[in-house]
Amino acid sequence: MRKFLSLLLSVVLFLMVVPAFAYDAGTYTGTGQGMLGEIKVEVTFGEDAIENIEVVSCNDSAGIADVAIAKVPADIVTYQSLGVDAATSATITSMGILEAVADAVAQAGGDVEALKDVAVDKVAGEEVAMEADVVIIGGGGAGLAAATAAAEGGASVILVEKGAAYGGNTILSGGYFQAAHPDYLEYAPLTEGQKSEIERYIALEPKDERMAGWQAAVKEQYKAHIDAGNEYLFDSPELHMIQTYDGGDYLGDSALIEMMAYKDVEAMDWLSEHGFTWKPSTVAIVGSIWMRCKASDTYASGQGFIKILGDAFAAAGGQSVFDCKAEHLIQDETGKIVGVTGVSTVDGTPYSFKAGKGVIIACGGFGANVEMRQEYDELWGNLTAAVPTTNAPTITGDGIVMAKEVGAALTGMGQIQMLPLADPVSGRTSNVIGEGTNMYVNQEGKRFVDESSRRDVLAKAILAQTGSYCYVISTFWNSRMDADYKNNYHLYLDDLIAEGAVVAADTLEELAEKIGCPADVFVETCTNFNKYAAESNDPECGRVVFPENAALEMEGPFYACKRAPAVHHTMGGIKVNTKNQVEAEDGSIIAGLYAAGEVTGGFHGSNRLGGNAVSEVIATGRNAATNLLAE
Repeated sequence: MRKFLSLLLSVVLFLMVVPAFAYDAGTYTGTGQGMLGEIKVEVTFGEDAIENIEVVSCNDSAGIADVAIAKVPADIVTYQSLGVDAATSATITSMGILEAVADAVAQAGGDVEALKDVAVDKVAGEEVAMEADVVIIGGGGAGLAAATAAAEGGASVILVEKGAAYGGNTILSGGYFQAAHPDYLEYAPLTEGQKSEIERYIALEPKDERMAGWQAAVKEQYKAHIDAGNEYLFDSPELHMIQTYDGGDYLGDSALIEMMAYKDVEAMDWLSEHGFTWKPSTVAIVGSIWMRCKASDTYASGQGFIKILGDAFAAAGGQSVFDCKAEHLIQDETGKIVGVTGVSTVDGTPYSFKAGKGVIIACGGFGANVEMRQEYDELWGNLTAAVPTTNAPTITGDGIVMAKEVGAALTGMGQIQMLPLADPVSGRTSNVIGEGTNMYVNQEGKRFVDESSRRDVLAKAILAQTGSYCYVISTFWNSRMDADYKNNYHLYLDDLIAEGAVVAADTLEELAEKIGCPADVFVETCTNFNKYAAESNDPECGRVVFPENAALEMEGPFYACKRAPAVHHTMGGIKVNTKNQVEAEDGSIIAGLYAAGEVTGGFHGSNRLGGNAVSEVIATGRNAATNLLAE
């Protein structure tokens, strides 16, 4: 009887397992949802195994999606499991691939749930010890700028990245770089509204001697600009400084702001020297305040910064370790930072990285860390997991925690920025049509804010509307689409309409009906907005700065894009000086430790101007590396 029961149990267990590994042999096409649309795979099955997986279409950003496309299908085949890990820096693409393979498994008669339960056993190896002159934590814009500058400066460099590829928040950004570069002024006219704003900035009560110096410089520069008969845009690094300082309620460090505004112009030229080419234009984006933002003429969104600097770092002999989370800084007996410990996010293998000259922390803020943003938030009071974020999932404040462990001072930690115009559900920014300074309407079809305002002003205004969302209204010429009807993330209009992110109509009345607002009110709102834009005078919302293409074309098609605020940028972080050296709580310098990019605080105060993030991360990453080698 015992033998019979044992045999019966074996048969039952076998029958429970077999469905997960029994398929109708052949090749099946499965589909899943990625970040930027449908993912399609072709899966080849034998009678008892998944033999091959090919991703045949994926619209997700190339620099991010490539990692998931290479890793996830290979792991599924290797482990014969749908329980494999996502690529750390490409979670949504990974989940889309898994969903598509599961679809194909179901078509082939396999047991999807049983495949998900198949354990993937990975064993940690012995500690991996590595050594270089400079160790950099983070492979986004700041980390790659620092790594490239250090490697080209003759140092041996190891870059440690928690994700499976370079990118961070930089690759997810809109790709706009705010810098007062003199070569781009003639691409925009100087409007009457801009003139009045310049005069206002000159007349502001200075908060310190540094600001007074900026104002004196702008006054002289602006007079020379006008006296020369120039009708094109006026700009200068000093105007950028005033606007950044004022735009953050003077809570930023004026010395850091000055350093950033000078060095971001240098950073533009540095990127150009490495093969980055810029669009012959200068624009205003949401919350940027001025027509100062530049973008790649080749790459979608922020991909170009990562591609160009990643290639330059490799060419300079740099070394990268991916899928490795940095955990603790190593100090010698004098307190100097001499290295970093880490752990593989794939199998738990421990790592140690010895740094002969120093360590640069450049692993971003904490926008994707719900607990941390709730702990520090002083502005919103409700940044729970229900509030989406535009951030990469790897942006969890690791560098801030590590620096705090060794006595680093933190600054401005309560200052968290909401991006006004994100997808209401996912927090995506890529599925948008329309300039950030276009007309916004609420569910009642009315404007409710000066669209050229600061981001915190815009976010608060949108949250106060019915449903806490708005619609960005555009026509082709102010939609940011190119001639092929692709937006600045290189997503096609037809695809965005198909997924419901964009609503299109041939008439304003039809558009109003589709978004559910009163047609007569909406048409009047559009008509008035065009009048205000033409006159650079908006008595309704007080707007005076309008780009040349602000007005709507009065012949369709017309587009509406539903947007709502999402956690976007953490302005606070590690306290640094103008050399990007990390300061201790007692004001001294922590030897051997530098920080750059969003992991730092002090640059933006209570509000970051749109476009200032990418310029800051590139400029400060380069600055940190240059000063580390000089020290």
